[in-house]
This record gives sequence, C-alpha cells and structure tokens, in this order.
Amino acid sequence: MLRRIALVSGVAVAVACNSNTTPVPVPTPIAAPTTTETFSGTLQQFGNFQYQFKVNENSEVHVTLKSAATVAVAANPDADPPVAAKPAVPVSYPLTVTVGQTTISTLGVACTNLKQVKTAPGDSPQLKGQALTGTYCVDISDADGALPEPITFTVTIAHS
Repeated sequence: MLRRIALVSGVAVAVACNSNTTPVPVPTPIAAPTTTETFSGTLQQFGNFQYQFKVNENSEVHVTLKSAATVAVAANPDADPPVAAKPAVPVSYPLTVTVGQTTISTLGVACTNLKQVKTAPGDSPQLKGQALTGTYCVDISDADGALPEPITFTVTIAHS
C-alpha cells in the first residue's frame, strides 16, 4: 500500500513539474483615459502635497506636472517694514511625483510608491502606467529640500 501511495505521489509531482506547459495569458482590457482631473497646491521646502483620485475602470493613467511658479506676494505699504509686491514667476525646480495608494501610519497619511519620477514641469506626461479600478493618490514633494522658497504647482491626471 505504501508503494502505491509513493508511486501515485511521484507521478503527481512529475506531472505538476512539467516544464513544457505554457501559462495562458489572461486578457485584460485597458481603457484609454476619458477623464482629466486637475489639482493645484502650494509646496514648501521639504514639503509634500497629496491628491486622491478614483479609477472607475481598468485604464491607462497619465500624470503630468504642468507648471510650477514662485508664490506671488501682494504689496503692503502699511506693514512695518513695508512689503514690496513680488509677482509669481515660472520655475523649473525638479519635484518628486509619486503615484500610489493612500496608507495610514503612525506618522500620518502617506502615498505608497507604486511609480515615481523626479521631474521638472512640462506638457507631456511624466508618469504613465495602468491601474485597476480603485482609489489612488498622487504625491508632489520636495524630498531633497531643493526648493529655495515656496512654490505653487498644477498637476493633471488622465484616467478612466
């Protein structure tokens, strides 16, 4: 009886370990982006700004850091000392753009790193990928402390 069990077990293992089997790909339709969300914020040195978005169907996701500029300051001649006006000026400081999912830890709310790039603003998506239906986040940060002053930024997220 033990010989029979050993023989049957050996045949089962040999069949399971057959290296000639080819995995069957599972087709997954991925939709092109149909929605574009835009968000803006202010970023301090070593700071970060997080935005959540929802993917309603498996789709491509394109994230674009569109612009960054210094923070404008309004003139205040009555202040002591008086404050001179300072217009917003476009800048090209490299920022860290992260796509992930929101997590909560003892340090607070964070955006896990599914995909990340350090980039200056531009017109073409700096991050492209595919996402399953669910809630995701985009985190814009000055991880290296490269910003000499606060800036404002605008980001677009295209998805379905």
